[in-house]
Amino acid sequence: MLSLKELIPALTKDFTQGITRVDQHIYIHPKKEHKYTFIWMHGLEDVPESFLAGFNNPELNPFDNQTTKVILLCAPVRPLTKNQGEMMTSWYDIMIPSWKQYWGIKSDKELWGVDQAIESRNFIWSLIDQEPVPKRNIFIGGFSQGCCMSLLAGLGYKESLGGILGNSGFLFPFTEINNKTPIQILHGEEDEVIPYQFAEKSLEPLVKIENEFHLIKLKGIEHAMMMENFKLMKEFVIKHLQ
Repeated sequence: MLSLKELIPALTKDFTQGITRVDQHIYIHPKKEHKYTFIWMHGLEDVPESFLAGFNNPELNPFDNQTTKVILLCAPVRPLTKNQGEMMTSWYDIMIPSWKQYWGIKSDKELWGVDQAIESRNFIWSLIDQEPVPKRNIFIGGFSQGCCMSLLAGLGYKESLGGILGNSGFLFPFTEINNKTPIQILHGEEDEVIPYQFAEKSLEPLVKIENEFHLIKLKGIEHAMMMENFKLMKEFVIKHLQ
């Protein structure tokens, strides 16, 4: 099965039109009136350029590129404790390689750089605050680490947003839930980096809240963004646009 990165090039047109960079972040500007904003976060040791082709292509972008600003954020470069201090892009530190085995046994701060995750969350909140569109017209999403951050930031924000579009991540135990933002999580059945069963268990608290919540298992998919992810995200977005 081809990955998204292998399928994208033939679909990409006007690759650099309407694109600006601020620091390492990438902004894809709407071609007409700015009505919606979508904020996206990549995974560990990745860069926003990995998703530029997908979100810059009207055939794949879950949003209408005529009216939506897409912000592809770049995580800070930091030493990763589980990799003996190797420097890489990461929204937060990971303390031990076997962190999944110690879920519920060790404290949150023994597993992750909680303070760094909160710092990243607060940065995302500052971007949401600055957007000139109604909060219900702001969507947030990400892949892997970016999925974790989209849940942490999206659910903890002071107002309900348009939606959270998570892919191949999990819910931190320290995530606060302060709004009724609808949630869709897509996760590969064959994911070995973050196993589906592990993600499903972490997401159980979302079943008990008032937010609309969908967890969709993608058959035959590993830890990757595929065409099916973009298709399902688009269906979710169309349903929740104001």
